[in-house]
Amino acid sequence: MINNIIKLIPTEIKFGKNEFRYKWLTYNDTAIGGKSISKIEQYDNHLTFRGNLKYTNKAAWSCLRSKKQDQDLSMYTSIAIKLKSDGLPLAFQMEYQEGWQDEKISCVIHTIPNEWTTVHLSIVDFHPIRFGEIVPGKLNTSVLHHILRYNFYVSSEVSIPFRLEIESIQFS
Repeated sequence: MINNIIKLIPTEIKFGKNEFRYKWLTYNDTAIGGKSISKIEQYDNHLTFRGNLKYTNKAAWSCLRSKKQDQDLSMYTSIAIKLKSDGLPLAFQMEYQEGWQDEKISCVIHTIPNEWTTVHLSIVDFHPIRFGEIVPGKLNTSVLHHILRYNFYVSSEVSIPFRLEIESIQFS
């Protein structure tokens, strides 16, 4: 018997405390010996991801990431994310391989501090990355057929607190 698995084709991801399709977790540089910390706070209409980046061992990073769920984004050309941050640049990443250290695609987000805004990301602006470095070459859009996880990634070369509030992600 052939296993017919239907992939999820999301149109919107909401971050309110009553949204259950996506489970969000923190992942910090402690996985490689670092000392950064972070936590998630759920509210009615959004999620807050906050913590402290502690620069040690030439790294300081923290990540808010979804649980893995096979998704097909191949029909979309853009992503709109409604968020508010402290102004620290961050990356929105999409993983398409099983290992967290494997190549993924990423786009940097810059925001005005402490203001709710909707950032619009074009799929063509995403770059393949591995270990935080851009992989030479063009984005292979076939990876959009098999997106497993989303990440919001913050990093710094100094110890610093951070805060990110997220209301929604929309695909179009």
